[in-house]
Amino acid sequence: MNSEIGIYIHIPFCKSKCLYCDYPSTTNINIQQKYFNYLMKDIELNKYDGKIKTVFLGGGTPSYVDIKYIENIFKKLNITNAFEITIESNPETLTEKKLYNYKMLGINRLSMGIQTFDNNILRAMNRQYNNEIIEKKFNLARKFFFNINFDFILGLPGDNMNILKKNLELIEKLQPQHVSYYIFDDNHPTPLKSLLDKGKMKLPEYEFIEDGFDLIIEELDRMGYKRYEISNWSKKGFECNHNLIYWNNENYYGYGISAGGHVNNIRYTKTSELKKYFKYLNENKIPYEYYNENTLLEELTEELFMGLRLIDGIKVKKLKTKYGKLYEKFFKKLIQMVSDLIKVDNRIRLSKKGQDLSKMVFEKILEVRENIEWI
Repeated sequence: MNSEIGIYIHIPFCKSKCLYCDYPSTTNINIQQKYFNYLMKDIELNKYDGKIKTVFLGGGTPSYVDIKYIENIFKKLNITNAFEITIESNPETLTEKKLYNYKMLGINRLSMGIQTFDNNILRAMNRQYNNEIIEKKFNLARKFFFNINFDFILGLPGDNMNILKKNLELIEKLQPQHVSYYIFDDNHPTPLKSLLDKGKMKLPEYEFIEDGFDLIIEELDRMGYKRYEISNWSKKGFECNHNLIYWNNENYYGYGISAGGHVNNIRYTKTSELKKYFKYLNENKIPYEYYNENTLLEELTEELFMGLRLIDGIKVKKLKTKYGKLYEKFFKKLIQMVSDLIKVDNRIRLSKKGQDLSKMVFEKILEVRENIEWI
């Protein structure tokens, strides 16, 4: 293949389980050596082809595990001069020694899971830090990293406009290079979902979510952050290159439980169960949970799904080159159904209203795929 690729590595260990989290993770740190031994085998069986452009260490809490395991991964993958290497972290796990070692390894982007600066919400969600620790650890991280991302969640139980304004004030004070602000999705099975269903916790009214997200867009723009994806903002030149590989439907490999990959027209996801992961690898099998050789129509659908999350949208020339008449037929049908899909400067993208209603737009894309006649 010899093209530029991304690498995603899933590190599932956490100090504690957060109420809202549906990512595959474990608090059993005693099995970390076993897990990383199997991860090495995963890498051996599913060899990558291409020049590594980006690496993303996600989880879980990658900053929770012993640095030696991350060093071993880098050696195994022969990661030397990747353009962007990100590690996810929780504030309380960061130490000066860890940050120094990450820097020495070549990691050049730190993503901090903040979620909110409100101590009551942090405590209720079982986060292991408070807002004082966030500021302290951010200032420590600044000694080693310039490119820092803050992850936030809008709409957790207890969230309100005063808390949101305080979050935005602290973003302006601390000035991370990148901000991700996601709306909480209660459609996944989590401990929080169970509490909500039993009436033991309550989500904020949807009116707050709408008004709050409008305020986020307005205030981050005022601070000099550019919104380049539905839930992501950055200072100029600090977009997340790894996530852009996803959104542009380019090639990446995934290692570890639940890790996904997309290589040419192959889409796969590894099993999310540790026992199955170990079992498959013991049998010298790549531990796939999902594996599909996409048809041209499936590739186009995925490209639209992800590319339309980008504020600038997708180049029409790219779509015509890759999909030819199929794209023209698909787009003609889609634009009849979605008035918020617009064509500007040889790109297709969503209008402001379409970005707000993106879930509905993506449902329409699936509807077109189900009903379009194959050429």
